[in-house]
Amino acid sequence: MKLLKKISIGVLTVVVLFLIVAVFLPSSYHVERSVVIQESVDKVYPQVSNLNHWSAWNPWTEADPTVKNTIQGSGHEIGSVWAWRGEKIGVGSLTIQELEPNKFMQSRLAFEEPQMFESDDIWKFEPTNEGTRVTWINEGELSYPVDRVFGLFIDDMLGRDFERGLANLKHVTENS
Repeated sequence: MKLLKKISIGVLTVVVLFLIVAVFLPSSYHVERSVVIQESVDKVYPQVSNLNHWSAWNPWTEADPTVKNTIQGSGHEIGSVWAWRGEKIGVGSLTIQELEPNKFMQSRLAFEEPQMFESDDIWKFEPTNEGTRVTWINEGELSYPVDRVFGLFIDDMLGRDFERGLANLKHVTENS
């Protein structure tokens, strides 16, 4: 009986500490990665702003051979949707919300499975002497308490995928 009481107190202590720590963690996150692609912005921008090109460089499509992608709309206008369903990457969609040709694209990213989650996906394009600096940003809100703890690891996890995706985008664009 004493052992059960000690285990119960230990579990309760861990849960209370988890909840207290989560209060002090950020309620939002921001992940950002960049790459310089040695091509003009006229050649780089359409690779991102046209969802029909995403399967050629997207890191998650590459990671899940079971994925089924569909495009709703033209793929390169506001309101176009890229939706996916895969065993490893789950179910979700990306909807273009704002386009500024050769400068900017903002989309709403929505995951349905394995967990519901929404965020903003932002792309910036800047001409440089070497070509085009492409910046990929994802940011969103973190609910209390579990998502806030998860937020401690999101930059590392999502950042690696962004780096792989940007490297793929660079390869596809520079070699097409």
